[in-house]
Amino acid sequence: MGFEKTVLNVVAEVTDTPAYFYNGTLFLETTDSETAVQVFNAIWSQITAAVAFVKAGNETAYDFL
Repeated sequence: MGFEKTVLNVVAEVTDTPAYFYNGTLFLETTDSETAVQVFNAIWSQITAAVAFVKAGNETAYDFL
């Protein structure tokens, strides 16, 4: 299973909010802080600690370092 699909599966376990990858960055279609932090924590604990996130317009972006 590819990295992007693995990450999207983890996101789907946390929320039903649409998410997608673009140029290696994960975008979550929400700016809700609670949801954004829950997704961050799931990625951090299940995939990698080398991740950062920021609100970007009407979405939240996650960059993998």
